Amino acid sequence: MVKTNVWVVAVKNYKGRDKLLDYYLVLPNGERVYAFSKLYTDNTYKMCKGGVRLNDLLCKKTHDTGVMGLVKRMKFMLPYLKEEYCVA
Repeated sequence: MVKTNVWVVAVKNYKGRDKLLDYYLVLPNGERVYAFSKLYTDNTYKMCKGGVRLNDLLCKKTHDTGVMGLVKRMKFMLPYLKEEYCVA
């Protein structure tokens, strides 16, 4: 879990062969930091296009495999993001 108010925002990236979503972390100071890219799914884009709090995303449970794949990837990347960008 993250103590600060960090948001996750998804941006469409249709360059190249595959449709991708680029995920960015919006830090409390307003800085936008690239986190990772993942294959486009409609439900994850709808959930993250306006922004979702990182803590809410990490606690999400659903039967949608696209959303749960995003949660799994974010939990995997979280230690690196905490260390690299001081997201505490």
